[in-house]
Amino acid sequence: MVAQPRRQIPYRTTRDALPVRLGNHKYNIDVSRLTRATIDPIRQGFDTQGQPGEQSLNQAGVWKRSRNDWELGAGQREADSPESGLRQFHESTGINPWVKNELTLMNLTVHQTAISGSNQYMAEANNGVNEYLYVCDGSNVRYSTDQGGDWSDGTPDNPITNPAGGDILGIASDGKNVYVVASAKITKITGTSFSTSTDGTDHWLLASADGVWVANGYLIASVADRLTVLSVGSVASANADIASASFNQVDSWSSVIGTPVGIYAAGNQGDQGRIYYVGINDSTSALNVPVIAAELPLGEKINVIAEYGGLVIIGTSKGIRLAQITGQGYLTYGPRINIAGGVSVLEPQGEFVWFGWTDYTSPFDDTNRSGLGRLSLKELTAQLVPAYASDLMTPDAADLSGAVQGIVTSTDEEGNELRLFSVSGSGVWQEEPLYVPTGSINEGRFRWGITELKTAVSVDLRHGILATNADGIISDETVAITLTDDAGNTDTVTSDTEETTTPGIQVVEGVKGEYISPSLTLTGPGATTPTLYRWTTRAIPMPFVAEVIQLPIILTTHTEHDNRDVYQDIYDEYIYIRELLENRELVTFIMGHEHKNVYVSGLAYQEGSVSKWSDSENRTEERRDRWLEGILTVQLITVQTGVTLQPIGTA
Repeated sequence: MVAQPRRQIPYRTTRDALPVRLGNHKYNIDVSRLTRATIDPIRQGFDTQGQPGEQSLNQAGVWKRSRNDWELGAGQREADSPESGLRQFHESTGINPWVKNELTLMNLTVHQTAISGSNQYMAEANNGVNEYLYVCDGSNVRYSTDQGGDWSDGTPDNPITNPAGGDILGIASDGKNVYVVASAKITKITGTSFSTSTDGTDHWLLASADGVWVANGYLIASVADRLTVLSVGSVASANADIASASFNQVDSWSSVIGTPVGIYAAGNQGDQGRIYYVGINDSTSALNVPVIAAELPLGEKINVIAEYGGLVIIGTSKGIRLAQITGQGYLTYGPRINIAGGVSVLEPQGEFVWFGWTDYTSPFDDTNRSGLGRLSLKELTAQLVPAYASDLMTPDAADLSGAVQGIVTSTDEEGNELRLFSVSGSGVWQEEPLYVPTGSINEGRFRWGITELKTAVSVDLRHGILATNADGIISDETVAITLTDDAGNTDTVTSDTEETTTPGIQVVEGVKGEYISPSLTLTGPGATTPTLYRWTTRAIPMPFVAEVIQLPIILTTHTEHDNRDVYQDIYDEYIYIRELLENRELVTFIMGHEHKNVYVSGLAYQEGSVSKWSDSENRTEERRDRWLEGILTVQLITVQTGVTLQPIGTA
């Protein structure tokens, strides 16, 4: 028998018929050896801190976020980023956060007297018999002797009429008397009495006067850039000027205060605020020439300053700054707390400073309010940045947006303090020992420390026993928590039970996102307030679950699939796959209907998987040297990407 010559088989025929694509090459696989497994995205946690906390819990379950202290106030949108404070929230309306480990409703405000004017400056004084509260009204001054509860004692029928001979531009108190300034006169008022009989005693004539203050016992008035001292027994004179009419470093003065180290005067030159230190001569008690103590950035003007405990609070056209008094009277101020509309009035009392907050827009009901904010000087959130939050506000039904022009604190015989404030075009509003009907607080965005999606699963609340109505049914007080994701989906759980917690851990649904924002709403009947001690929300992290795929590629010169013969250059294929490994190149993996983005993390010829060397007698001149035939196991790791990579060409 004559031997038949070996048939020459072309290298490539139907590679596109092979079932698996890796990058732009296709392969046949040994399905009996295919393995794949997911990688646990939650690593094993270890608590290295000495004191146990949430970090001590098993990370394989739901992840918790809780809050039980709000004393660092508002202004923090990102709630759990590395630099976030655990006791600081985002924003609030009608909520009192200033008692440790408690949230309650804010006190109510009531409209005590209607005034339509735009010069409603306020002051307080005590003549030894009565405490007098004053509010300016055009050229007149209204007063109250009962904590602002009744302004009809002398107003509106019989106010203090025209004490300064024109519309009042400012008011100041020395504790016993108040002083009002109009365009040509400064007049002293004691109780409800004033006199204009003798210039230099009960009043001072000063052409174009525009400001008056009491600082360290000195009565100081301004005329544009001129600053002068007024003394009993002396008429106004240039000889008593602190800054003359040719001072020229400010256009006008806006505020003067006394401190233990001297006097500070604030003014503005164009659109830049400046503060000057005015020292006191130890020998003569005369006031020295003003020396610059601080300049604000261009575009930020100073409206008012106040001193408390060695700190100077600066109300500006853009918000509030805190400044530290250093040697020689210089001021070092910190970052600005942005307050839309600026701050024009300040009232330090106790550990707090109340400030006017004009046209505050509630984030919860989109209504306009004017009222007060509060700074806490007990703790700072950063260097020279005090804790703050919205405070007493006009009711939402009033829908006010007028400028807050005055704040006073009144104290009754029992020592109880009540705040009063005036709103331009509206009149005087007074704090009442009752509560607003509802208040809300937005805790900020919680991301659980990761950017991956997470789904909220449950919440629970810890609060005081809720008040009942006349029928003994708990409906007058409620505490609710609402979870909102970054797509705006929400779910709310309300606690109105006789227990001090929600009835068990409550399930929430439909809230899933990169971040979740909890907000709390407290509701009461007015006479009482619910008290929240703690909230907790739980979420399940949803990170991308990667897979390890052990792909057994049949790397032989000849393979069969779907009744077709396929020939391949196994050395070329090995080099291609190895380059994917070395370059960590991201490629598409297609098997059946599955498309995934992967990278090659390893290659291996397992023991017993190599069958032979390639057949050297059956290779063409273009083919390379012999190479191993068998099963090459390629380890693939799936990767999360926004799009699926498209294979380039075909093999």
